[in-house]
Formats: sequence, structure tokens, C-alpha cells
Amino acid sequence: MKKCNRQRVENYRPLSLTSLLGKVCETVIRDAILDHLDRHQLIVDSQHGFGKGGSCLSNPLQFLDAVTGSLDRNHCIDVVYLDFAKAFDKVPHVRLLDKVSKPGIAGKVWSWIKEWLKQRVYISGHCSSWVPVTSGVLVRFWAHYCF
Repeated sequence: MKKCNRQRVENYRPLSLTSLLGKVCETVIRDAILDHLDRHQLIVDSQHGFGKGGSCLSNPLQFLDAVTGSLDRNHCIDVVYLDFAKAFDKVPHVRLLDKVSKPGIAGKVWSWIKEWLKQRVYISGHCSSWVPVTSGVLVRFWAHYCF
């Protein structure tokens, strides 16, 4: 739960349960996709969380190095900070699937990703039908490249 008012639905986050086999499958496919992107040089250096040797910390460290270097050379620095609230929650899955296909990720892997973008609700032993989720993020698969 995000906030203290238990009566409001928006204060609850969905819970996604994934089997161990599903997590192993995610890891294998993620590694194969990253290998494909690396082999074809499709990840630029500015995408710190995706490439080898990059992390969530390498980006701010590189930025700090550039700023301090410019200040040492008496250059002016202008910085604009943007904070996109819940940016990953707003990712339209149609756009995500389109972007995934552009670097050559297709066939069974693309279909698997598309199927992974579905959900169902389980309450007290009863399950709903599987339905496509139109936006959000695959937290484990796409957003957590910060090792």
C-alpha cells in the first residue's frame, strides 16, 4: 500500500507472482536480447543501465565528471532537472512492442513478450480471464537493468 487511506483503490499496488521457472525464463530471454543488442551495437553509451559495465550509478557519475570538468575550465553550466512521476507506469505497451521489434527482436521472443503483457486477477480461488494490459512496465524484465 502506498498511502495511509485504505478505502481508496489507487493507494494499492498490484502484486505480480511469478514462478521460479518463469523467472529463469525471463533471465534467459533477457540475456539473449541483451546479447543480440550488444552484438549488433544497438545500445548507445548513454544508456547506462543496459550495457556491460553500466549501472544506475554510472550515469550520475559521468554527469558529475562532465560538470566538474567544465567548472574546472571556467565554463558555465546550465542544468535542467525533469522528474517524470510514475514514468514507467505510463509506458504504452503497443509502443513498447513496436520499439522491441525495431532492433530485430521478432518471432517467438516477440510473441512471448506480448503474452507477458497480459494479466488476470485471482481472488479466493477464482481467476478472471487473461486480458491485455495497455500500459505500465514489466518491472523485472524491462526496468530493472540496474545491477
